[in-house]
Amino acid sequence: MNVKLFIIFVCFTLFIGFPERGYAENSSAAMKNQTDNLVSLSDQVFHYSIAKQDKAAASLLHELSEKWNHSLDLYSEKEQQVIGTSIVKLKVLLKTQANQQEIADAAASLRLGFDALQNEGAPMWKEKRSDIMEPLSRMNTALKNKKQEHYQYELNQFLNEYAIIYPALIIDGRPDMVTLLDQRITTLTNHRLEDIKESKRISQVNRITDDMNRLFKQSRNGKDENTMGLMTIIGGIVVAVLAYVSWVRYTAERKRRSRIH
Repeated sequence: MNVKLFIIFVCFTLFIGFPERGYAENSSAAMKNQTDNLVSLSDQVFHYSIAKQDKAAASLLHELSEKWNHSLDLYSEKEQQVIGTSIVKLKVLLKTQANQQEIADAAASLRLGFDALQNEGAPMWKEKRSDIMEPLSRMNTALKNKKQEHYQYELNQFLNEYAIIYPALIIDGRPDMVTLLDQRITTLTNHRLEDIKESKRISQVNRITDDMNRLFKQSRNGKDENTMGLMTIIGGIVVAVLAYVSWVRYTAERKRRSRIH
């Protein structure tokens, strides 16, 4: 993860804060058509990104951004800020020629975010279930076998996957469930270097696993049921920042101990 990018991301989100004001009164047909067009464009951006065709991806992303900005009155202010922030993140990554995996992950996150704007069908973020749940299972196994380094690696895998679906969760997920999950993940990540009994960590991982399972089982929410505020979005970004910071601390501590021994 790129710490400079996260700083830009956090500052941007803090700057643009948003109140919930409901939806502009536009026809559902116009909204559906526009959303379908935006989803299609975001899908193209995603495919160019994973094909490492950064110039083509950046060009289409610019077009997507323009169309998004011209259709803001169709969407809630929460959706405007979630999608807008995701667009800015991918733009920064493409402009700075960041790691290709970071670009691909950001493009996937944006694609899932746009899909979450739709009311019909199963949301795409639920297709990431195995990518989320498998690292949690391996974390549990690593803790039981007292393999700390393996646990730390799988924790980072989980955090990376969670960051990808997070914008979609904000738009489509139940606010109370996502808020609780953020709190649990932040607690686990912030104390990853502390000397805590395996049984306690296993309990923490199990609670996160249960929360994630409930989220994946929920039905697609109606737009008016989503009332998450700025602090929930910041919470998700903090999780990602903590993942980077705590991993740096972990590797530094390992190096320090190796020098001592």
